[in-house]
Amino acid sequence: MLHMSTPAPHILGAAHHDAAHFVPRIDLKTISEAEARTLMSVEHKALGYRPPPGSLAAEAQAEAAKHPQTAAQISEEALRLAALADAERIKNERGQNGVDLSAVGDAQARKIMSEEHKALGHRPPPGSLASQAQSAAAKHPNGASLSLPGAQTLTRAALEDATALESAAAAEIDLNFIGEVEARKLMSEEHKALGYRPPQGSLAAAAQAAAAKHPSASAGIEPARLVKAALDDAKKIETQRRASQSPTSEPELNLETISADEARALQSEEQKVLGYRPPADSLAAQAQSAVDRRADEVTTTEGALQIQSEGPEAHEPSLETDGGAHTFGELGL
Repeated sequence: MLHMSTPAPHILGAAHHDAAHFVPRIDLKTISEAEARTLMSVEHKALGYRPPPGSLAAEAQAEAAKHPQTAAQISEEALRLAALADAERIKNERGQNGVDLSAVGDAQARKIMSEEHKALGHRPPPGSLASQAQSAAAKHPNGASLSLPGAQTLTRAALEDATALESAAAAEIDLNFIGEVEARKLMSEEHKALGYRPPQGSLAAAAQAAAAKHPSASAGIEPARLVKAALDDAKKIETQRRASQSPTSEPELNLETISADEARALQSEEQKVLGYRPPADSLAAQAQSAVDRRADEVTTTEGALQIQSEGPEAHEPSLETDGGAHTFGELGL
């Protein structure tokens, strides 16, 4: 008998939400035309312009054209996550915070400067996105008419850059002098703290973008300070993320009470979405570890019943409620 104290849709929702932190593997050698079209559509929307040559969507279309009769076999969710991840990669490569500075003209530079100035409360400093946009616009004041970023994109980018600058200032980190080694340390620590890659607007992302301009530089920051700065920024990002979400938008699972059956269901669903076994820092892996740790713990049947009853769909454990001591493994939990 399955022991599921958490509703199945809740388990599936948690699996899909956690899978969004990782990148599904897409085998282009067997991709269908329908799947390639989905990738193109999602990546186009995420970028705000047609995915360029070298993008996942462009390569998928080229490969699909070689075998147009191939049947679709990749889930919509896996395609969506892969397209979004590739769009993020392109944004990082093309410019700061998703803005292609080679496409920015005077009007766009003024918009960024205005929004970032308002967010900071003072004129954006040298090295900021606003400053870089002004320098770029001076070379092509009319911008690139085919790929001019929209007002919403510019506002979002300005706010993200302002947030990153404030985090750097609070940590007393000068991004104008940070190098690749220090940026990697920030990214590694903040990634570990968050459990997923730090987003645009994070201190780690801003440091990587800055270090790309002077990779051999060094701000002379001690590793302990970098770790603290990364942890502080991760806390801020998580606080902001939770505040921006409705209580039901992110499924919550209690790993202290999750059952073996629930952990298996979570693992199965997350693996289906990703197309490979969820990695060590995934929710599925954490759930399985929690179940494994609890397997040899001794409890009474009443204690097991209490764990089972914490969810809205309680089931009795497989052993009779004799009040005796058993391991969670014996009780199927």
